[in-house]
Amino acid sequence: MLDVQAHTDASSAGLWAVVSDLTAWPQHLPTVDALTPLQTTEPAVGARYRVRQPGLPPATWRITEWEPLRGFTWVSRTVGLTTTATHHIVADEDGCALRLTLDWRGPLAWLVRRRWAGLGTDYLTTEATTFAALAARP
Repeated sequence: MLDVQAHTDASSAGLWAVVSDLTAWPQHLPTVDALTPLQTTEPAVGARYRVRQPGLPPATWRITEWEPLRGFTWVSRTVGLTTTATHHIVADEDGCALRLTLDWRGPLAWLVRRRWAGLGTDYLTTEATTFAALAARP
């Protein structure tokens, strides 16, 4: 499993505001080319999104956990592979931290880890630090 954290002096509410605004991700993150809701509902458990990222095949993600101010988890499934990504906010005395994880399971997980673990770590690091910086803006 890939696991990255970034700290910000922003509040949990401030960090949640940028992390939970899924459709704005392409405007802020160089790791996301497009993020399209597949229905018209707000983000919640069961909501699905089509995500395009540089260097990766397009994927459909379904939210499996949605906890305002604390984080969310979404899952993408394809033949032989289940990818789970978490976005958790942990408050501390100096602000909060954003912890992002990415986990691959299934018969093809070994191949995906081998091919994309480096890119995945780079993307998670970029996303965590970008969200932390956005949340810290006045």
